[in-house]
Amino acid sequence: MTAPAPQAGVAPGASSGEALAHALLDTASILRAGTGRFRVAPASPVSPARLPVLRSGLDRLARALGLPGPELVATPEGLTAAELAVGRRLAVGSASHPGNVGDAEDPAGPDLDDAAVAEATHRARTAFPGPPVVLPARDGALLRCWAAGPPDAPAVAVVGACGMPVGLTVNWLSALSSRYRVVTWESRGLFATGEGAGPGSPVDHSVEAQSEDLLAVLDGFGIGRAHALGLCGGAVVALAAAARSERIDSLSLWHGDWELGDAAPKTTHQRDMESLLAMVARGPEQAAGMHLLLSRPSTLDGLRPDLAHYLIHPYTTPELLYRYGQLNGTLMTTDCRTLLTARQPTLVVTSDQDTTAHPAGSLYVARHLPSAELRTLPAGDHLGAFDARPHLVALAEEFLHSVTDHPRKDT
Repeated sequence: MTAPAPQAGVAPGASSGEALAHALLDTASILRAGTGRFRVAPASPVSPARLPVLRSGLDRLARALGLPGPELVATPEGLTAAELAVGRRLAVGSASHPGNVGDAEDPAGPDLDDAAVAEATHRARTAFPGPPVVLPARDGALLRCWAAGPPDAPAVAVVGACGMPVGLTVNWLSALSSRYRVVTWESRGLFATGEGAGPGSPVDHSVEAQSEDLLAVLDGFGIGRAHALGLCGGAVVALAAAARSERIDSLSLWHGDWELGDAAPKTTHQRDMESLLAMVARGPEQAAGMHLLLSRPSTLDGLRPDLAHYLIHPYTTPELLYRYGQLNGTLMTTDCRTLLTARQPTLVVTSDQDTTAHPAGSLYVARHLPSAELRTLPAGDHLGAFDARPHLVALAEEFLHSVTDHPRKDT
């Protein structure tokens, strides 16, 4: 019996101020994307008299967190897709949401004093998985990284989808960190790593550089060897790292987004994404034009509402979209057949219901890796893999037990 894993998110019974502070941190990647001041609207219509109270509470918490606080406007009319996604996550003024900071009877509302602000922001900052550690990649690029779990436990590096904030993989960190030393990071060049806004200088977007980031994260946390758990395009990064270094001593590749030439088909989504990324990667001007289209509220129609504020991140600004086209476009178009020499024990997981990344790609990868086993699940879509539901965690831990629970020699 292992101890229960730390839980992501807001603890039951948290104050409304704490809940809103946590939501601000959860959307911080967008707030710090360098767009100028973001606009958000209340979750439901509020009176003109109440709006300044809501605005004050939101501003005070954002300042205490060191974030460029969003501007609270009266209605959602004219807001971009990213602004709508952030506003829905914050849910300011919602009577049913703990982030209601404006109710006159709510202690986190107009009477939120300095001590209450400090307490709410402290609790939000220290909630799992905690603040990032900024580590240098091997080429000097800065990476936002996290570590959780016993430092002397077998290590698992969670490699998320390209361009996605850590919140999308936090369920895996939480589920595995009671027994394993779990580390992860956010994609190079797509997140603000300093005190200011914006993603910093352009970076090398090659598969080699992205896979080297995995090894740099291990270096930064003093880890010699690790299992790499890759999700979506992160499966490509994990496999590329394993093909270049025996420090990755086992793999699990979940719903991988594979380029395999004519050896495996792709879904309509994969083909459409490849076209989009190729277009925006041509240059800043093309990215800016596409950004205007993707900023329309209708962009949110195809996104899971509870994850939209993560999924929209790389589309927030023209510069982010341009870089995302380069980084993820490279992952989606690099022929992964050259990486299938990796001999580490590997679990390949897919589902017949995945209409995002074609399951035939995972089947091909499993058949051609020297030491792989395939699990094709009867149910579960692509984004469901990020939820880390109990049956998925059990599958991951069963494989991890077989490859990590033995004496290890770090290098």
